[in-house]
Amino acid sequence: MSAAKLALIGQKSMSVPPKLKPGDEIRVLALSRSLGGVMKWNGTTEQDIAFATAQLEAMGLKVSFGRYVRECNEHLTASPEQRLEDLHNAIADPAVKGILAVSGGAGAIQMLDGMDYDLIAAHPKIICGYSDISYPGYAIFARTGLTTYYGAHFTSFMMQQGADYMLASFRQCLFDDAPYELQPASHWSDDNWPQHQENRTFHINEGPWCVQPGEAEGTLVAGTYWVLNMLQGSKFFPPLRDAILFLEYPAEGKPTLIALDSGLRALTFQPTFSGVRGIVLGRYARSGGVTREKLIKLFREIPALRRLPIMANCDFGHTAPVATLPNGGRCKIHASEQQNRIVITEH
Repeated sequence: MSAAKLALIGQKSMSVPPKLKPGDEIRVLALSRSLGGVMKWNGTTEQDIAFATAQLEAMGLKVSFGRYVRECNEHLTASPEQRLEDLHNAIADPAVKGILAVSGGAGAIQMLDGMDYDLIAAHPKIICGYSDISYPGYAIFARTGLTTYYGAHFTSFMMQQGADYMLASFRQCLFDDAPYELQPASHWSDDNWPQHQENRTFHINEGPWCVQPGEAEGTLVAGTYWVLNMLQGSKFFPPLRDAILFLEYPAEGKPTLIALDSGLRALTFQPTFSGVRGIVLGRYARSGGVTREKLIKLFREIPALRRLPIMANCDFGHTAPVATLPNGGRCKIHASEQQNRIVITEH
């Protein structure tokens, strides 16, 4: 894509792929970890695959799978060349209306230099996944201006209990086009549900936290802050002009808060960070020891962040359930002691 076209991406209006509807085909691809990889990694079974397929079919979707979706090398996935072939075939296939990543993992960055961004821009389709799928999500938005979706994986649909919120959010964001308020889930979980489907632990959700009060409207840029940090200075880094950053990363115990501090400070060093309008953090697992009070202290210690409305403890990322968010869409946020609201206005 030419430099002139790329220069326009931060200035022009968003490009949204067509919504899904009953009868549409959705293609499951190994953008990072493959089906073979998750079967080896956490014991996913053929019954789990059939359950997830049935969940999507219950929405009226036809589910298909990439040719190399079950390949499993030493990195628990197919080769970058095989994954790119599957991706480009799905993009070019007029029958395929959406692409769903199998899972996250550690290999999605391998695809970025080989992706055909002109092809993707010419055939806009829903592409959805979270975690490591931030790499293609950010890159596609940066290179084409096309909205991608930070939300459920194919493996998310294997969840047999506590999946109602995830299913409703997926449908609301990807099937409908009306603005909506992102309501908090009633309960949440950070248990190892893939291996303990019948023995789940759920916690009452207290909802979003106000970390710094204020309100903002802007372009929703969603993903893991670690991936955003990794892409800094590259042609795959998304525009921050008028951005509201929805950031998350799995809890890591004691390093969690210092890792967040480092990641946020690195982002503030970007010349375009002055264009950021607000920050929303996804929920951390309890092992991270993240509290509202600790976050308030952390954000106050970073001068460039003191001007921003900031919310935390929201239902996206590596705890369950996971909301689906439009990376490149539009939203409004309002953070206060009395009320916290997130309204998705364009998706």
